Amino acid sequence: MKDIRALRADEIEVRVGQVTSKGVSLLLYKDARCDKRILDETFGINGWANCYSEIKGNLYCSIMIHDKETGMWIQKQDCGVESNTEKEKGEASDAFKRAGFNVGIGRELYTRIFIFVKVPTKAEKLLNGKTVYKLENPYEKWSVADIQTNVEKEKIEYLQIADSDGNIVFTYGKKKSIPPKQNKQKEDEIISKEQRLELIKKANGNNEIAKRVLARYGYESSEQIKVSDYEKICNDVEAEINM
Repeated sequence: MKDIRALRADEIEVRVGQVTSKGVSLLLYKDARCDKRILDETFGINGWANCYSEIKGNLYCSIMIHDKETGMWIQKQDCGVESNTEKEKGEASDAFKRAGFNVGIGRELYTRIFIFVKVPTKAEKLLNGKTVYKLENPYEKWSVADIQTNVEKEKIEYLQIADSDGNIVFTYGKKKSIPPKQNKQKEDEIISKEQRLELIKKANGNNEIAKRVLARYGYESSEQIKVSDYEKICNDVEAEINM
């Protein structure tokens, strides 16, 4: 079955966990739309399905994925909890997201990171005498500015949180340099017309030698040669000519 990629920064939502006298703690989460987009992207719109069932009063969501290699449908299931607003809809959405975690979508969000941001808050006394804190700016929002995930360990290794103005207000871990994908792309690229002409020159017009060397690498013609094999083929051709 195909591997599910890690979440991008723009796919992760940030919400307030708790407001204190010194600032706020923040939580990372994904929504059901994110799960659906990744399922479509990874398995195709016809490669997965979901359904709901009630077990002992709890709403469960099952996500089924079609494994093309075995022809079987693989099912992952979990239950949801009711939300404060739109109770039934919230419970269904939560069940879907939890089932998505079981499939492998966004498991890195379980990484234990305490995100705390200093921001102006104000105290408010309730009728029962208890004091609670609220944001001075109720419209303040936060977002994930950058993230790096260890896919194998399903852990976030680097994270940056930005405020509404784009200022970085929280950083976790150290960013690692990612090797460019250019080398892998070059390996899959086909050699250029100029390179094919150069190979013909090296073969001194001897098609038999050229065909023999190409067959050694599994090619029928010079138009199929990949960049990664070009140097080796050129060296072999020259060696054959000089024999």
